[in-house]
Amino acid sequence: MPIDDTIYAYSVGRVRALETRLLDQSRFERMIDAASGEEALKVLSETDYAAAVTELNDVHDFEYMLSAELKNIFDLIRDISPRPEMIATLALRYDVHNLKVLFKAKYLGVKTDLLIPVGTVDLNKLEYAVNEDDYRDFPGDLRQAAENINEDFLVNRDPQIIDLILDQVLYKQLITLAGEYNSAFLEGLFIRQIDLTNLKTLIRVKRMGLDREFLKKVLLPHGSLPADRLISLTDEPLESMITALNMSEYADLIEEGVREWLEKGTASRFEKLADDYITAYLKKGKWKAFALEPLVGYLWAKEIEIKNIRIVMVGKINQLPAEAIKERIRNVYL
Repeated sequence: MPIDDTIYAYSVGRVRALETRLLDQSRFERMIDAASGEEALKVLSETDYAAAVTELNDVHDFEYMLSAELKNIFDLIRDISPRPEMIATLALRYDVHNLKVLFKAKYLGVKTDLLIPVGTVDLNKLEYAVNEDDYRDFPGDLRQAAENINEDFLVNRDPQIIDLILDQVLYKQLITLAGEYNSAFLEGLFIRQIDLTNLKTLIRVKRMGLDREFLKKVLLPHGSLPADRLISLTDEPLESMITALNMSEYADLIEEGVREWLEKGTASRFEKLADDYITAYLKKGKWKAFALEPLVGYLWAKEIEIKNIRIVMVGKINQLPAEAIKERIRNVYL
């Protein structure tokens, strides 16, 4: 039976009010122009982040504030959504992020980064499972992925295996769930995220001089760009991507991102353009009155807002030039 979209009326109304409190571009410019990280936080204290800023003991503790904000927003949108299971789908990538952090800490002996309390599996359960090699309580695909990592890493000792296995199971789950929910909108979002990830992977493989067999292993399935087409570019000059994919919907992004990569040898511009591309895609559904799109768009807007705050704070703490920080700032959703 088709879903009556009017069930979204209340939640979309709530989101409309929340959108008015998003940080705009001028606010980020003021933070960037601040003399220090402490001064940037003072600009942030004029916003809805005021209470959280006052609780920080040190400027370097801003990540805890951002993590708490992200959790609060996901909880809120899940609570007001008439179909919370669809919002939970968007939280699956945080399960994957947290597992990547935990597996790398375990096998590589690196310090555990801040875990993000947004996923569908409790953080304590994740930590216990990885430490004890006990994945019985994980959902099926995630359990199989975790077990595969244990087996493959012990043989190959390759940390890329962790990202590869988890990313592939994540996007398989996302595409499957979008189909089960009969959501062309979510499917379109996930396909674009897969395409952008595969394009970035292709560039990195080419820059590192790796071969086709490696690219075959790391490309994500279910994208709209044919894998064979991307693999065929492995041995071509990096500039060949611009002409080979000039009829795709990513043509402008590829041209600008590749040229920047050639000039500076960095992925930062491509990553910004990829985020901006997803923002533009989601903004197409922003003004729908009875639909899932405004809820997902707002969640993404907050994720981009939090990413921008992080970019500014890291830049100010490390005393980067203002122009270097501005180049990394993502377009806002407003």
